[in-house]
Amino acid sequence: MTPIYFTTLPADEQLDILYFKGDILANRYEDEHVYLLYSLDDFYVELRYDAYKSKLQHLDAFRDTDRLEPYLPYLVEME
Repeated sequence: MTPIYFTTLPADEQLDILYFKGDILANRYEDEHVYLLYSLDDFYVELRYDAYKSKLQHLDAFRDTDRLEPYLPYLVEME
């Protein structure tokens, strides 16, 4: 699966795939948003939720590792 293909799927199918096949790597908080970072196949998926409304606002799939920088303090090495 590619990031482009993943983002063309219906939202409920995207979330099902993340739940059953994705690995959650980190979460972070910024203002009123909660960000969740997943790895899926050979790319990453970031979800942005409105923390007050508990509503998904944005989903983005990417391979660019530069976009992982905000998560670096929250990633831990697994043994």
